[in-house]
Amino acid sequence: MHQNKHRKKSNLLIPTIVLFILIFLVGLEVYLLFFQNHTSPTKSTNESTSKTTQSSAILTKDAQQAENFNQEVRPDSDLAKGIDQKLTENQFVGSALIIHNGQIILQKGFGDANIAKKLPNTYQSNFQIGSIQKGMTAVLILQQVQAGKLSLDDTLDKFYPDIADSFKITIRQLLSMCSGLYQKEQPKVRMSDDEFLRFSISNAAMGIYGKYKYEAVNYRILAGILEILTNISYRTLFEQTFIKNLQLRNTFFYDDFLNSLNRTYAYKKPDETGVTSEISDDPLLFDQEVGTGNIGMSVGDLYLFYSNLLEGTFIDQKTIDQLWTSDTLKKYMGGIYNYPNYIKGHGAEEGFESTAMISKDRKNAVILLSNQPSKGKNQGELASTSFNLLGPYN
Repeated sequence: MHQNKHRKKSNLLIPTIVLFILIFLVGLEVYLLFFQNHTSPTKSTNESTSKTTQSSAILTKDAQQAENFNQEVRPDSDLAKGIDQKLTENQFVGSALIIHNGQIILQKGFGDANIAKKLPNTYQSNFQIGSIQKGMTAVLILQQVQAGKLSLDDTLDKFYPDIADSFKITIRQLLSMCSGLYQKEQPKVRMSDDEFLRFSISNAAMGIYGKYKYEAVNYRILAGILEILTNISYRTLFEQTFIKNLQLRNTFFYDDFLNSLNRTYAYKKPDETGVTSEISDDPLLFDQEVGTGNIGMSVGDLYLFYSNLLEGTFIDQKTIDQLWTSDTLKKYMGGIYNYPNYIKGHGAEEGFESTAMISKDRKNAVILLSNQPSKGKNQGELASTSFNLLGPYN
């Protein structure tokens, strides 16, 4: 009898222990699921905030470090304040980047990127750079020269024998706009890049051979030559060489520019009452500028291109010296105006205007990208006046 009672107690004890263990495990799971997960995000957020703060803290104004362009830089020196005031007084609309003695002294936006939505221009704003892109096409050509696949003295008939007088037109003449060629007809409908290049080349005609005349067809032909030499589309070659290699965050071809986060809209110059109007997007116009002007960029991205060019990242000094000879001083060559101690790039199309002036030692620079003509001095004057305050470079 006593033995049976002991057995019953033992039988009741085991389920009780199991039940207790189960209750403990369930309680632990509830704690981990609710209380621990509620505190974790706070910790993660704090860590993220800390990392962001640390990341921001390490940014400097050294213009040779690419990450330093990921910030707004407001004027804090008399020089920077003076340039900022000059841009404001002349009602400059766009983004400005000023570098002095290797330091970013100004990088900010002026006016509106989108008037209807009241979105201001910022240091990240994206603008169509127009003909400045020709300098990038020239770099791609020079890379082929450096690789021994092309010579600046090669004649055009090597690639396009059906173009008039191609047997005497050199690559150097195409780069300097001295081929004499012009495009006799423009497309009336949108085409793919390859279709447009074929159209452009088939409509190339000879004007006055050997005389300087700014004609975009020269650089469309160069884009076609690049595709022949590399068996890669111009767009892919551009993206690999510049966007990917330099890790450019605000550089887009026109179709991507239209939907980009920091895109700007172009506006006409204000009338006497201060009223302006938007210039409608024209994909047909920009799409056909293959190799010559269908890229959007920010001021920081554009400086990084020029800086890497002058540093020798893309092409070595020997190759650059083949292009920029003593005969090219103060002249247009390779998408750039070449001066003894600085270079200049310029582009304008459909309300957008871009001006870049960079010293060859990369210590001083003025880059102005605009989506509306200034009401005061024109952009070239503003850029030149500002640049000479850094040098002078007259």
